[in-house]
Amino acid sequence: MIVQYEDEPQTNRKHQRYPISATALIRIKNKDNSLIDTLVANISKPGLGLYSYVSIPDGMPVSIELSFIGIKGLEKDTIEGKIIHSSKLGSLYYVGVLFDEEINRAAQPLLYGHFWEIVELEKIIFFKRMPVD
Repeated sequence: MIVQYEDEPQTNRKHQRYPISATALIRIKNKDNSLIDTLVANISKPGLGLYSYVSIPDGMPVSIELSFIGIKGLEKDTIEGKIIHSSKLGSLYYVGVLFDEEINRAAQPLLYGHFWEIVELEKIIFFKRMPVD
């Protein structure tokens, strides 16, 4: 189910985006394996949005090491994907990543658990925003 708040513009997204406080170390999977430090803006089952000071070309395959604060403190997990969108945003770039496969418990156990904690928290916040008659 995609939650659409009254104050948000209508979108055609298949998956809800969730805000997340995390960093991501992007490894460009090409001949030089460049590393780029980024901040994560949001996450969904099939991908995430990043803020980067460096432009990353569309279609580029990447390996992403996400770092976030979980129940046990600093946690890290890795997921593979490709860049599907990059646009200039002031002095930054907003970069969209599509994962090679959706977040799953077997491949990304820490990220999977953290993602579902965020989803549950969003449900609680959504219900608090609902008008009471």
